[in-house]
Amino acid sequence: MLLEQLRRADKWSGSERAIADYVLEHREKVLGMTIRQLSEATYSSNPTIVRLCRKLGVSGFREFKIVLSSEFERTAGREEVDANLPFRNRHSSAVIAGNIAELTQSTIREAAELLGGERLDKAAAMLGAARGVYLFAAGDSMVRALGLQGKLLKINRPVQISSLMQEQGYHAYNASAGDCAVFVTYGGLQAGYADYAAEMKSKGVGLIAVTANSEGRLAALCDVVLPLPIAEEPMAKIGTFSSQIAIDYVLNVLYSCVFNLRYEENFAIKQSAQAYVEGIDPF
Repeated sequence: MLLEQLRRADKWSGSERAIADYVLEHREKVLGMTIRQLSEATYSSNPTIVRLCRKLGVSGFREFKIVLSSEFERTAGREEVDANLPFRNRHSSAVIAGNIAELTQSTIREAAELLGGERLDKAAAMLGAARGVYLFAAGDSMVRALGLQGKLLKINRPVQISSLMQEQGYHAYNASAGDCAVFVTYGGLQAGYADYAAEMKSKGVGLIAVTANSEGRLAALCDVVLPLPIAEEPMAKIGTFSSQIAIDYVLNVLYSCVFNLRYEENFAIKQSAQAYVEGIDPF
C-alpha cells in the first residue's frame, strides 16, 4: 500500500521525505500533477521523484499515480477513523460502535496489504520446522501472544512464553540453533528485546518480528518482519485499539499458515486432543 509506505519513510533522504509528506497532505491534487509540477512544489528534482517511486515498488511517476488512484477508489466512501481518538466526548453508543467497526475493518485491510505471501511463507516454514518456539511480548501484546500459544499447543506445538522480563531473558539465553523466536511488539522498542535477539541470532536461532517499527534495531536483527500498520501515537491514543487489532490479525494469519503446512495431520491432532480433553471428568 503506497500511502502506508509513505508514512514509513523515516529513514529516507530529506528530499524524499519532503515528497512523501507533500503526497500525504495533498493526495488528490498529486493525481493531476506532472512530475515537474511535483518537483517544483517539493523543491526536489525529477530524478529524486523517480528514485522514490522505485523505492515504493513502481517503475516511475506515471505508475505511481495509477496505483495511488486505485487506492483512493478502494477507500472511497469510507470515513477515516482516528486510531488514537476513534470517538469523542458525548458521541452516542451507536456512533462509537460504528467507528470501532470501521477502525477494525480498515486496520485489518491495511495489515493484510502489508503482509505479503513471501514473508508469511518464510515465517510459517520457520515455525513449522522449529525444534522449540519462544514468544516474546509484554503488556497488551502479551494477551495476543498467549492466544497464539494456545492455538499452537492444540496442534502439538508447545511454546515457551513468560510475562516476567527476567524469565524472558532466560529464554533468550537457553534458546539454541534449531529453535525459533517470535517478538510481538508494536513499537519495537521493548527494553532488552534487541539484545535478546542479538544473543539468539549469534546462536543460530530463527527470529521473527511482528512490529510496526520495521526500521528499528530489533527488526534489523530478525530473519522475517511481519509489519503492522502505523496508526497510533503513544501520548495521543486513548486505547490500544488499532495496534492490538492488527497484532491479533497477523498472529491469526501466521497460525493459519503454520496449520496449513500439514493441514490433514494438524486437523487430526486438533480433533484427537480436543476429544481427549473434553472426555476427562474434571470432578
